Amino acid sequence: MSGRPGRRDEDALDMIRLLEAEGIEAVASATSGPSDATRLARDAVKGGAGTVISYGGDGTLNEVIQGMIGSPASLAVWAGGTANVVARDLGLPFGKEGLAKIIGAGKTRRITLGLASKPGSFQRYFFMFSGIGLDASIARDVNLKLKRMTGQFAYWVTGLMHMVSWRAEPFEVEVDGRKYESIFTLVGNGKGYGGGLCMTPKARLEEPWFEVFIMPRRSNNVVYLSDLAACLSGNAERTKATLVRGQHVKASSPRELWVQADGEIIGALPMTFDAVPDALSIIVP
Repeated sequence: MSGRPGRRDEDALDMIRLLEAEGIEAVASATSGPSDATRLARDAVKGGAGTVISYGGDGTLNEVIQGMIGSPASLAVWAGGTANVVARDLGLPFGKEGLAKIIGAGKTRRITLGLASKPGSFQRYFFMFSGIGLDASIARDVNLKLKRMTGQFAYWVTGLMHMVSWRAEPFEVEVDGRKYESIFTLVGNGKGYGGGLCMTPKARLEEPWFEVFIMPRRSNNVVYLSDLAACLSGNAERTKATLVRGQHVKASSPRELWVQADGEIIGALPMTFDAVPDALSIIVP
């Protein structure tokens, strides 16, 4: 298990007892800092663990999958963070008792993961989405103290402030060879997104492709509010964005434009994004 110490220690002990009742032996390990969940997951699968349980938010989950790639172990998602996009997308219960029974049943599904790469620099797998431009700027500027106190509300505060002061910087996006100009792009591996928004409604974790939401430059920032409202109501098709499927995405800009993956900043453009089918086994209801 991955999580932070404190109240979660008691939660972890409860889960261990519940899993024992399902005939599963489990141990808990708390993270101590950034990227520690990757090390813990890697050590667990090297030690022969059949299932790794990630307890935390989508950022912790993103760290965990980095340590599981290429292993036969299954991932179980225990929601304990701000947005819990993956848990909601999979329809997993937030309560310990219900989740323990699902883990005990052992039903798994093979899924696609996204892989973000920066030439000559790094590779980073992502679970649900990677965003370029606006949402990465919001994630970079969000007040961490407010986030700890209010959860997703902190992102809405930062986002609305951006709508007033944000200067849209266009960049080039190429999806399987087709080129577009964009001021914000979301590479969706699944349909879930934070804050109740849905921008890639046809993306599915089990499919070997992305759905890509490509927002063109508009006359002013206020115009984007109608697009935001459409995404809140689940009608991304009614925005001015282009929605396209693809397996390989390239994004480039002469300016420093930031990129996030599963809500965490991973670097600046240029960057490529590839769908990696059959990448991971995950516990499902």
